[in-house]
Amino acid sequence: MLEVIKTRRSIRTYIEKEVEEEKIMEILRAAMQAPSSKNSSPWEFAVVDDKKLLEELSRVHHKAKHIKDANKCIVVLGNRERFLKPGKWIHDLGACTENILLECTNQKLASSWVGVHPKPKVIDKVREALNLPEHLIPYSIVAIGYSNEKDYFKDKFDKNKIHRNRFE
Repeated sequence: MLEVIKTRRSIRTYIEKEVEEEKIMEILRAAMQAPSSKNSSPWEFAVVDDKKLLEELSRVHHKAKHIKDANKCIVVLGNRERFLKPGKWIHDLGACTENILLECTNQKLASSWVGVHPKPKVIDKVREALNLPEHLIPYSIVAIGYSNEKDYFKDKFDKNKIHRNRFE
């Protein structure tokens, strides 16, 4: 198993340390390697490092408070113009978001995913905060930074959740 899969976890506390631009570019490179239906790559990204905007995004959802303390966040956006099959973009952006989280861990960064879609009120708040054009739909926000929290591995394997063939 890849080490980043074992050690990746949501971290919501951050220290004052700048995340290097090279790391952000590697994270976005990983994001764009995600699989997508019909190879549509329906994603775009808003990288937010403005403290006032981070504060505003931290108020879009009750589980987003930690965003204000992050050094940066990446808002994953769905581009309607690239939705080739109805509903598939949701899966595509989920895979894309997971790649972001895994690459953050690979880059020794703390991260946490805040779901935006399908919550209309949250979508509207993010849309307004970022002044998004109509063809872009906010899907998720990933807070990114450095943290003093220690990594740990919690084995979540549960053989009782594995089934073969038919349920009887």
